[in-house]
Amino acid sequence: MSFSALAAGWQNFYLLVGAAAATLIGLMFVAITFGATMIEIKDANATRAFLDPTLGHFVQVLVTACVVVAPSPGRTIFGALVMAIGVLRLATLVRIQRHMRDAQRKNNDLELSDWMSGLVVPFAAYLVVTACGALFVAGRAPFGLLAATTVVVLLNGIYGAWELMVWLALARSRGQ
Repeated sequence: MSFSALAAGWQNFYLLVGAAAATLIGLMFVAITFGATMIEIKDANATRAFLDPTLGHFVQVLVTACVVVAPSPGRTIFGALVMAIGVLRLATLVRIQRHMRDAQRKNNDLELSDWMSGLVVPFAAYLVVTACGALFVAGRAPFGLLAATTVVVLLNGIYGAWELMVWLALARSRGQ
């Protein structure tokens, strides 16, 4: 089966997850806009430690979906694009780790789940995305693995958004 035919078989899936990611990006903008007016944000870096990864997860899913549903330029270029997504997302983890470390130093309230969802799960997922890109370049078509990883990234973003909304609600109830 040709590469284009294989990619076409995944287009409905990626249209669905891409639309979900785009919707969640819009909802994050609305939630953050309202949340910022309800509480006083004292530490922008600590806040960004949780905003940036969540938004980044949704953007990654949206960009991955766009790459898959776009008319395929061929397996090698497609693989290079997927690999670039993975490598760029791995690079963003350095800044996210720095923000999280600063937030931990200042507030001393990050939990294991924060580190897992903020760094560990994304690191593993971005490695898999990068490997999928390399496999596409090498002549394979790991669409199933890329799809599973995309769902993991989307779910991790949803978890991060939920945690952020709970934090905003608790901060508001404490009058911060």
